[in-house]
Amino acid sequence: MLVRILSYHQVMPGYLDFISVFGAQNLPRDLRFSGFREQTLLSNSARRQSVPALGRSGRQFQLCYNLKTVSCLSPSTPTKNKEWSIRQAAFHHQFDVDEGTTLWIVTKGNLEIKKRIQDMTGKDGRPEDKSFGTPAECFKSSLAVHLLNSHWSTEDWRWYVQWLEDVVDYEVKKTQAQTQ
Repeated sequence: MLVRILSYHQVMPGYLDFISVFGAQNLPRDLRFSGFREQTLLSNSARRQSVPALGRSGRQFQLCYNLKTVSCLSPSTPTKNKEWSIRQAAFHHQFDVDEGTTLWIVTKGNLEIKKRIQDMTGKDGRPEDKSFGTPAECFKSSLAVHLLNSHWSTEDWRWYVQWLEDVVDYEVKKTQAQTQ
C-alpha cells in the first residue's frame, strides 16, 4: 500500500531513507541519522510531468527531512534517575507552484503532529495559517506547518541538556569527594 501511495503522489525516493528508521526494534537505531533532501522542478520542461486532473502543473518542489525531539518518561523521579526518550518524525512536503496544491506525509509513532496541525488550521487557528485561496496563500500556509514542526522538535531539549549537565555535575562532585 505504501508503494502505491508514494507512486501515486510521485514522492521523491529520498523519503524512504527517512521512514526506514521506523518499525519494531529491540534497541533504537539510527538516532544520529538526520537529513534534508529537496527536489525542484520549476522549468517549463517540467510541465511534461503535469497531471491537470490531479491539480499538478509539473512545476513543483519537494522537501523531505526528519526532526527529533526529546521527552522525559519519568518527570516526577529524582534528577539523576530520570529517563529520557529521543523521538523522531519524518516529513515529506510537496508543493505545486502554479496550482497551489500541497501534499504532506508525516511519519511518526503517534498522532501528535496531526493533532497540532488540525489545531493550527481549525476554527481557533490564525487565518494566515489556513488560507488557501491563491497559490501564494497556500505557500504561506505550508510554511506555517514547517514552523510548527520545528517548534515541536525544540520543545524539551533545554530540559534534557539541563538534566545532562546536572548528571555530569553530580558525577564530578561524587568523584571529587572520593579522591579527597
